[in-house]
Amino acid sequence: MESNLSNNLERHGLYLLHDREAVLAGIDQLADKIVAAYAAYEVINLVPVITGGMQFGATLLTALEKRSPGKWIVAPVFAAAYMNDQVISKPAIEFPGTFAARINEDTPVLIVDDLLDSGTTISELIRQVLAKGIPEVQLAVLLERNVPRTVDVRPDFCVFDLESDAWVVGFGMDSEQRFRGLDAIYLQQK
Repeated sequence: MESNLSNNLERHGLYLLHDREAVLAGIDQLADKIVAAYAAYEVINLVPVITGGMQFGATLLTALEKRSPGKWIVAPVFAAAYMNDQVISKPAIEFPGTFAARINEDTPVLIVDDLLDSGTTISELIRQVLAKGIPEVQLAVLLERNVPRTVDVRPDFCVFDLESDAWVVGFGMDSEQRFRGLDAIYLQQK
């Protein structure tokens, strides 16, 4: 079964970057760092970025709850910087109507996303969250692509560094809305 999956993925130009075990181990280590960083707080607002960050966010939330149950208030947002694997001109960010009612405005926000690339969308999201009166906003990402950025944004917590400029799929990341549900991270060679 595993070799059949590998053959099918290679037909689509996908090559394994981080297997499931490495991803889960990395998220567990990240959860330890996050719990330690927020030890002084009773609750933390966890803001997963949907759709790309949903699989990472759900897995991270499970790891966080195992370590510090009941501490994490979840209030997702929708954000997009790509359409059909192409960069769109302006980040699209949507706060659900229940966002303000879900968060605790007196405690920090930890934004959870799949990939920090150019940083354009995340920097705009951070700006909008801070404008809501949140005292502190930090960022946790599954992958940080090491590229020059025109905006000043760095993750506070990161599982993996990415040196490649290839498209990345799996574990929530997609190519033209496909491959998002893969349980590992793959580079796509087009």
